[in-house]
Amino acid sequence: MNLLEQIEELRFPAPLPKTLLAVEQTFDTPRVKEIHAEVGKALQESGILAAMKPGDTVAIGAGSRGIANLPKIVRATADHLKAAGMKPYIVPAMGSHGGATAEGQIEILAGMGVTAEAMGVEVRATMEVEAIGQIENGPILYQGKDSMVADHTILVSRIKPHTDFRSHLESGPSKMAVIGLGKQHGASIMHAGGGRNFQRYLEPAARIYEANTNLRGAICPVENAYEDTALIVGLNAAGIGTEKEVKLLKLAKEYLAKIPFDTVDILVVQQLGKNISGTGMDTNVISRLMIPRQPEAFGNVDTGIIAVLDLTEPTHGNIAGLGLANVTTARVFSKIDWISTYTNAITSGIFGMFRTHLPITMADDERALHVAVRGCAEPPEEAKMVFIRDTLSLEHFYVSPSLRETVEAHPRLKIVDEVPLSFEEGVMNSPWQMEPAKVPA
Repeated sequence: MNLLEQIEELRFPAPLPKTLLAVEQTFDTPRVKEIHAEVGKALQESGILAAMKPGDTVAIGAGSRGIANLPKIVRATADHLKAAGMKPYIVPAMGSHGGATAEGQIEILAGMGVTAEAMGVEVRATMEVEAIGQIENGPILYQGKDSMVADHTILVSRIKPHTDFRSHLESGPSKMAVIGLGKQHGASIMHAGGGRNFQRYLEPAARIYEANTNLRGAICPVENAYEDTALIVGLNAAGIGTEKEVKLLKLAKEYLAKIPFDTVDILVVQQLGKNISGTGMDTNVISRLMIPRQPEAFGNVDTGIIAVLDLTEPTHGNIAGLGLANVTTARVFSKIDWISTYTNAITSGIFGMFRTHLPITMADDERALHVAVRGCAEPPEEAKMVFIRDTLSLEHFYVSPSLRETVEAHPRLKIVDEVPLSFEEGVMNSPWQMEPAKVPA
């Protein structure tokens, strides 16, 4: 018998709340209104455009993360370069994602709306790389030939807290150069040493890319707590990996949306995926790291049991980060692409190999939640349950009635409705389908 056949008979009944409270969370953060204009301003003020001349070819590196307004930002970058007389094209800058194939990476970009037709420029991809230098007492660095052959390269690189380590430089252009432009080869080498490699080597790596490659800079969005673009900043190559990037990371941490409770007994995540976070669900939100030799204190909330019910479509079966959960469903299991998952996990080294495994797997959502309740070490009627669509979507979420008083006392939270927690053939009726009609204006 296979796994699905065996678990079909498993049942561990436990009381669940009959209703959920719909909660609205408000944040005070800025938002970019005119993305096209802001990208042009970033290219001008950073000096990136001044380093080019009409007729030059420019490779625009785009990654696989779920960046807010990514197609608009990439398109605006291409438009401004063309208007200045350059000849831009797009290359994937995403390490081992997409099964570490050129075709798979083009498919990932297309899934996010970054296609030749939509962007107005060609998309080119190869996984071939060349060495471009070596960090003193450190690893060799690489650049993909798809960007190397251009006169110039620009990255579109969001700056945000990383999900695997803490440092003065985390997710941003210094990291994207190493493991994005470096393709699977560069990503494998850097990930082999875990977080310590990134903590030690991102800054010196940035200087090698500045000196030895055609990297001219990066367009760097920073996002607000509403999963929208808060600001767009241009960093030239000399600014990548410096205090300029450090300051933007600090700002991104201030803007980060969080679960607004000190303790959550059961966190139910509706969907997990690489388009949500490199770890499927953001460790800064779920407050769970599970990386050897890195401090476990991550995030702001004491999280007990985590249940993941489904995968996003754009993750293409990659379950990176599912091992951070305690319980999942047969629906998730049936969607797994093991080749893509293992390629990504092994390339990620210690990051991926400790968090790419199956949690307890139950036949459906209802039985998975029963197991979560049994494991949370609290009386069922007192268990503090939080239901989120994914770790990017924290403006609206749902909680068990046991959190009513806590929500009512919180200055940024408001109860906007109460909805039934119900199931059809074991599958939870998604409360998010009710939001547009239920949440009052």
